[in-house]
Amino acid sequence: MNILNRKVKGIAVAILFLGVCAVTDTAVAQKKDKKQKTQQTETQTQSPQMQQQTQQSGNFSDGDLKQFADASSRLMVIQQNGEQKMLKILEEEKLSVDKFNEMAQAHQQQKLSEVGATVEETAAFNKAAQRMMELQPEMQKEVETAIQKDGMTLEKYEQIMIAYRQDPALQEKINKLMTQE
Repeated sequence: MNILNRKVKGIAVAILFLGVCAVTDTAVAQKKDKKQKTQQTETQTQSPQMQQQTQQSGNFSDGDLKQFADASSRLMVIQQNGEQKMLKILEEEKLSVDKFNEMAQAHQQQKLSEVGATVEETAAFNKAAQRMMELQPEMQKEVETAIQKDGMTLEKYEQIMIAYRQDPALQEKINKLMTQE
């Protein structure tokens, strides 16, 4: 099963994470749209110094970073559960991880007909992919709940994630927080 777990970290996990990222981005975008009108008015009345401080994403409190680390730990559990659900779907549909990954990649490139899959494999792929897509609303709720559990906003989580990806010192600090748990 460990070999299968390693293999699923390919396209199947990518699909899940793209979904999770899209879910998070969508949730953030929806919340931003609601707040944007009031923020535009507030931004117009702010001094230039305040606007610069608002735009700097690297100034996070230790509390923010702790919330981010805690939320990220919860998200890892959600990811692992999602992987297990996807493996179960593939098993139930009698489709190997390798075949699913091959077909998913071909599907993304709009070359599914070139894979040489049997009718049964194509049906299994379509059903498995559909079932995985049906996980998205549940995953969206789980992701939002995991992020917001300790009071962190989706926007703040996204800001810290962007900074985390770009700043090795911040990565180190957050990784230390995550290993302290």
